[in-house]
Amino acid sequence: MHAPRLDARRRARGFTLLEVLVALAVVSLALLAALRAGGALQDDAQRYHTTVLAEQCAQNYLVDQRLRQAFVPVGVTQERCTEADTPFLLHIDVRPTPNPNFRRIDLRVLDASGWTAWQVVAIAWNQ
Repeated sequence: MHAPRLDARRRARGFTLLEVLVALAVVSLALLAALRAGGALQDDAQRYHTTVLAEQCAQNYLVDQRLRQAFVPVGVTQERCTEADTPFLLHIDVRPTPNPNFRRIDLRVLDASGWTAWQVVAIAWNQ
């Protein structure tokens, strides 16, 4: 008759140490996964910000060339550009086309680490 009372007392005490440790391990894994996901979101937001600024540099260069109304010379050049205090390097490769009144402009915008943040191909024409 004493055995059922003993089991009832053990159940009423609470969780065992093993159960608590397993619960802590599960919670720790969930928190680590949440931190990793938050870090990935932050990295994506920073990359998007850099890409938008790089696109602005490329567009500014192309508009500047159009406003100069001078035919872009063939060749490879580099220029520096800064948008929102972020430095970029424009790698410009101008090539002739079969039509002598048009030129192809391959424009790559590199960030400070050398990553190609934006790339565009445009056509310039003799005005």
